[in-house]
Amino acid sequence: MVTADQGSIADSFWMRAIPQSACSDNANSDDIKGIVYYGSSTSTPSTSAYGTEDGYEDGCDDETDNLVPYISKTAGSDTTNMVEDATVGFNDDNVFRWYLNSTTMIVEWSDPTLLQVINNDTTYATSNAVIELPEADQWVYIVIETTLGVPHPIHLHGHDFYVLAQGTGTYSSDSLNLSNPPRRDTAMLPASGYLALAFETDNPGAWLMHCHIGWHTSEGFALQFLERYDEIAGITNATALESNCDTWSSYQTDNSIEQDDSGI
Repeated sequence: MVTADQGSIADSFWMRAIPQSACSDNANSDDIKGIVYYGSSTSTPSTSAYGTEDGYEDGCDDETDNLVPYISKTAGSDTTNMVEDATVGFNDDNVFRWYLNSTTMIVEWSDPTLLQVINNDTTYATSNAVIELPEADQWVYIVIETTLGVPHPIHLHGHDFYVLAQGTGTYSSDSLNLSNPPRRDTAMLPASGYLALAFETDNPGAWLMHCHIGWHTSEGFALQFLERYDEIAGITNATALESNCDTWSSYQTDNSIEQDDSGI
């Protein structure tokens, strides 16, 4: 939320986005800007960019330290707690994969978790990386840790989560911020560090949590929360789901398509 109260200083301002070159490559990094102005027309702004002389440091970091949610909320204490270690390795076929707590995720395209729920099939394979959350309105705390020098943007479907702690080094529960923490749908797991997040089980469904770097997800960096299983079938269009899955299965068979990644 931006408070536009600088009309006494100038009538036109550059609004810039500064890409983190440590995480990406952008050929036009000085040209990501628009004009914010007061009145009915604008001139070319003369405002200058925010740079290293102002304390800006390039890095794969979130701005969570400077985020204060407008509507104040506190993370609950009636919780389910889990710790997930992000690692790498090779599977049985000697293919490079990412792992969360020794599981690299694989979901068959023709048999997604939601279809298994509709079919009342709860024999999930270990590689499906299903974590069941049966109780309503319970808080879930998740800590993702890694000793690898690679940062990962962690994305959760179905929820805006609370960022309770984030940093390099070793996680400590003493660092948790429960009072109006930042709320995101994606937050960075720092290189050689940890990310602690929380959400409330207020949205039944099969929700994916994964690294938002596409090929990392393709290589298995994901898991899924099966939230309030007993309520999912009642809010799902089973006819449409089954029809789509049947159509895909036929297409996959007819075209001899082989799944060679995690399925997501």
